[in-house]
Amino acid sequence: MSAERVPFPLWVVLLSLAVCVWTPSCAPRTVSNVAVGEVLEGEAGEFLDKDYIIKDRSLARDIAVLDVTARYVGDFLDAQAVVKNRRNTTVAFEYAVDWFDEEGFPIDTNIRLWKPDLLYGAETKWITAICPKPHARGFKFMIRKPHPVAP
Repeated sequence: MSAERVPFPLWVVLLSLAVCVWTPSCAPRTVSNVAVGEVLEGEAGEFLDKDYIIKDRSLARDIAVLDVTARYVGDFLDAQAVVKNRRNTTVAFEYAVDWFDEEGFPIDTNIRLWKPDLLYGAETKWITAICPKPHARGFKFMIRKPHPVAP
């Protein structure tokens, strides 16, 4: 005899989600906003497909990703993101880049290094990175609030 599962009422599920959203222990420790670029083949040749993903709304109120671009330097993909400080005061942030091959799989670069940076009041700047391995076809710029190193 099998026991029939009774689903939770919808209000229980919604309440659980609301509590998790407002409880810091449920939130991921590394929330970042993401700018993604992928070099694709089109009728007119290669082009860069772009996407922006906002995961941290408070960071998005401070820093806007205006554009991403890419080019090849020999066989190495050179990626750039244009970021703008939406505030009139200095904003600290960190960024890292993940790289992807032509099939969309991550390229192992042995380490993800979060680089600290600053944007002064209303400043716009380029952040750049070049893939350490040849033949990358895509990248993901991740931008987050600074995370101090724990002792």
